[in-house]
Amino acid sequence: MRLHRLTATFLIITTLGISGLAANPVQAASWHKGTPKVLRGNWVYHRKQVSQWGYYHISANKMTSDDQGMPGLTYKHLKYKSLGHGKYKIHSYSGGVKGSLASKWYWGTTTFVKRHGKIQVNGYTPWYHRGTL
Repeated sequence: MRLHRLTATFLIITTLGISGLAANPVQAASWHKGTPKVLRGNWVYHRKQVSQWGYYHISANKMTSDDQGMPGLTYKHLKYKSLGHGKYKIHSYSGGVKGSLASKWYWGTTTFVKRHGKIQVNGYTPWYHRGTL
């Protein structure tokens, strides 16, 4: 009788312990502060045929971008989420230089894809490579 009680108690404790572990799923796709290390640095693209260029400078807490003919943008209050397979979503507060047309600040999300040492922004831009203008 005593052996049955001990066995039943052991089974109950084991079952509760296992169910307690299953109740806390891992949050692999959570938001992290800053930017992912693989995206940090200077990224640039050139199109010689139509004399077009653009760049991104990505640091740990700040990001800037500029395209030919467009006002430069600054991104701050950065946080990112990894979407897997070299894809990252960065949420930021962005705006332009004071006094320019793009001086209004707003919250936005930008998606970066990194493949073969190059990045693409929001899926429709040309591929940026490491470098400076």
